[in-house]
Amino acid sequence: MGDRIRARRELRGWSIRYAASRAGISHTSWSRIERGQQRTDRYMIVDLAAALECSAVDLTGQAYTPADRQLDAARIDAERLWRAMMDNPMGVRSDTTAVAEQVRREAALVRDLYGRCDYAGALRRLVDLVPAMHGLVDRRAALTEMVPVYGVAMGALLNVSYPAHAWLAAERCAEAAGLLDDPVAVGVAAANRARVSAYSGAYRPAREWCDAAAADLAGSAAQGALDVLGFLHLARALHLAGLRDFAGAQDHLVEAGLIAAHTGETDSWDLAWGPRNVALWRMAFLLDTGRPEAAMATAAGVDLAGLPAVRQVYFWLDMGRAAEAVGRDREAVRMLLAAERVGPQHARSSVAARETARSLLRRGAASPELRGLCERMSLTTQ
Repeated sequence: MGDRIRARRELRGWSIRYAASRAGISHTSWSRIERGQQRTDRYMIVDLAAALECSAVDLTGQAYTPADRQLDAARIDAERLWRAMMDNPMGVRSDTTAVAEQVRREAALVRDLYGRCDYAGALRRLVDLVPAMHGLVDRRAALTEMVPVYGVAMGALLNVSYPAHAWLAAERCAEAAGLLDDPVAVGVAAANRARVSAYSGAYRPAREWCDAAAADLAGSAAQGALDVLGFLHLARALHLAGLRDFAGAQDHLVEAGLIAAHTGETDSWDLAWGPRNVALWRMAFLLDTGRPEAAMATAAGVDLAGLPAVRQVYFWLDMGRAAEAVGRDREAVRMLLAAERVGPQHARSSVAARETARSLLRRGAASPELRGLCERMSLTTQ
């Protein structure tokens, strides 16, 4: 393996010091690896391959399945969070001593980590935050924090491929919203339940939950009601498209656009609601209904500045899918890599990204960049 590493480094004309700096290791370690005097673990092999812009298979000479450090941690904490949720049923106060202000700060941090696609960081902190929320004396304060926090738990678990765990979090979110008796919170919770349901293809119940929540919000002047109503229109467009009711889906997209034009860009309930979000959902709709060129044209004028990473990564993944669909393979690879830069944990777990990469490989677009990405996704390039 040391000979392969040396050959690839010399092919690029890089010094040992420069190559080592790209891998984040000392030049003496790199030198010893090239000479076969230092062993490497699976994580270091991935770092070396990324530095050399190749796949780990190119260095090891054999099939190799790496593990992502952060995703490994996220998967461990997903199981720990599942246990924490099971240990703290709704309506039962935990034995954890909690201070409301500390819980609010921790909840804000977890929501921020999720927005930045740091699912490992969010899940790690959620393990302790869940019992802390259930330990608050002020029940309404606890429920108020539970709705967005369990929503974040749902999203993080779903984005690292734990849909069953995500469903429990969505159910807890819905329970908390129901106990608050707040139609806006109920609308948010309905969207969360529907998201997990639609993930597994159950579009009909997903649509029904969103229909019921939207009916309760119609005409409401409560803060955030219009934003959530608009988002429920987007969700129902997705569900109706899944049910092959494309005309109905288009109607909901139009309604969402009208609401977004009225509200402008907002950050209510962490929805990143506004005209840009509507454009991104419209792009996804066009792509999922077989119009990739139109999808790319719709996305062309969207300004991503200020959008949370979790929205940006969806944009780049959809752009990658669209570019692959129209045969612009090199552009598709660049889009996938852009998604990985914005949200590596998300991109490496994404079913859509993996399928796009597989399709590119089947067409022979096996560039070093794509091979490296596939390796980080644990996809074989052979």
